[in-house]
Parts: sequence; structure tokens; C-alpha cells
Amino acid sequence: MQALTYSRFGSADCLQLTELDAPHPRAGQVLVQVAAAGLNPIDVKTRAGKGFVAQQLGHRFRFVPGYDLAGTLLQGSDRLPAGAAVIGMVGFPLAAGACAQVCAVDPPALVAAPGNLPLAEAAGLPLAGLTAWQGLFQHGALQPGQRLLVLAGAGGVGHLAVQLGVWAGASVGATASAGNHPFLSRLGVSQCMDYRVPGHLAGAGQWDLILDLVGGNTGRDALPYLAPTGLMLTVPTITAAELTAAGEAQGKRVLGYTVQPNREHLQQLVALVEAGSLRLHISRRFPLDQAAEAHRLLESGHVNGKVILEMPLG
Repeated sequence: MQALTYSRFGSADCLQLTELDAPHPRAGQVLVQVAAAGLNPIDVKTRAGKGFVAQQLGHRFRFVPGYDLAGTLLQGSDRLPAGAAVIGMVGFPLAAGACAQVCAVDPPALVAAPGNLPLAEAAGLPLAGLTAWQGLFQHGALQPGQRLLVLAGAGGVGHLAVQLGVWAGASVGATASAGNHPFLSRLGVSQCMDYRVPGHLAGAGQWDLILDLVGGNTGRDALPYLAPTGLMLTVPTITAAELTAAGEAQGKRVLGYTVQPNREHLQQLVALVEAGSLRLHISRRFPLDQAAEAHRLLESGHVNGKVILEMPLG
């Protein structure tokens, strides 16, 4: 089978298309013929040698990246028959493996794919959707009528988070470049703020829940606009500790969190997609042999929605 691999950290040029033997599933695992894999910031950061996964890989490795997949079951499980179209967040955080024609998966990670999306596009839903869902509802306990601010609202996680906030009855604001404001308005965002404008958060009031998808100075600059009883959730692990400390210094609550695979949460997201309450926006679809270009696009920081890598046929 063909798979995307790398054996050293560095720029996108270290990515290679490699011929590998198909995986041998462990007891209880199933094989999925992968149609597409979703690309996420963790893929780019790990390839660059940053973060927890890169630390665990060490210096001698051959890594098949990818945590999001959409594909077809090659063998049935107790819940899904052979041939079923499925999606899942797989191998998180250390095994990965979605960027290959075949992937061995633990069945609890898989759910039936949305029936109203092309299968390849559905690969963009799991990790980003779960990050948004768990932040807003599991950690943030978002309630109707509360004010939600999403930093980087047009990105992969952000564009799903703002829609989930609207669906939950919150008043939703988001930061993004001015060119993405019409996109966010169509998703139901009531206050769009251009992060490139100095003082862009001033005058928008205070927020009950801030979902920080950028970290660092961006998260720190938003802290004064967090309500006294509010909560900031920050996703980038690299700066979570410093933002937590900055929040404590200002008497504000800041919590870092990491997404976790969860079948029930993913099924909820699929149901919302099928009901038309959640729209997954795909920015670009790349064939696997153009993975380096896809990584460079995501690294540019100018992507609205998701980037997809499609597996070669056969």
C-alpha cells in the first residue's frame, strides 16, 4: 500500500510517499480502506518536531501521520458491517496512521459517516469537530444566552465551534481576517472582529466563554475581555501553561485541554451534519502525493475550514 511517511523532523519537504506492507490488525482491530485523511495543526507541528508526539518519537522512527480518516470497512465489527462507510479519529496520539491506503483501527473510534457528505470530505470532521464539541460542552458547559468568543473562528476547529455555539443558543463572536467575515456571518456569527486591527476586541463587551485556538499573545490579549466568572479554554498545548499563569495573575480562569476520541460525541456531530445544523467547509482537497503542498497551506495560517488528503485508488 502507499502511505505518507517521514523519518526526520523538518519542513514539509521531509514528507515522502512510501510503499509499505498493509498493516496487520491487532486482536479486536478492523481494517479500513481509507478514502481520505483530514489534515490538522497537530500533523504540521509534529512533522516540524514540536509538541508531545514529536518528543515521544525520538530520533529513529518512520512515522505514518494522520488522525482523521474516512473510508470503508474491509471487515465488519459488532456495530458496523463490512463495506460500511465510516469516519473516525484514530491512533491518537502516538499511533496515528490515517495517511495510508489501509489503516488498522480500534472499532470504538469509528462511526457511520454522514450520509449527506461526500465520503472524502467527511474526513475533515472528527478531530476538529470533537475539539469544538468537547471545549464548548464538556469543558465549557456552554448555556443558551451566554456570550461565546472564538479566536480564529474561520479555521478548521473554529468554523465548527461557532456553528455549535449558535446551535446551542449562545451569542457568538469570532476573530478572523476581514476577508473571512462574510464566511463567518453566513455561519451565524453576530460579531466579527479583524485580529489585525489594534484593539479589535475593545468595545465588544465581555465574554462568558472564550475558545482560544491560537495561544500565546493572542490568548493573553483576550484575557481582559473575559467576564469575571467566565472561562477561557486554550487548545495549543505549547502555550497553555503560560496562559493559565497569566489568567491566575488577573484573577481569570484559564484551562488548557486536549481533544479525546469519543464515539458518542462524534455521533452527535454526525447527527448535526445530517440535520443541516452543522456545515463542514472544505478549503482544499489534495491528492496524497501533494501532501507537502497541503502542509505548507495549513502552515500559512490562511485556511478557512479544513484541508483534505485523498488516498490513491487501489
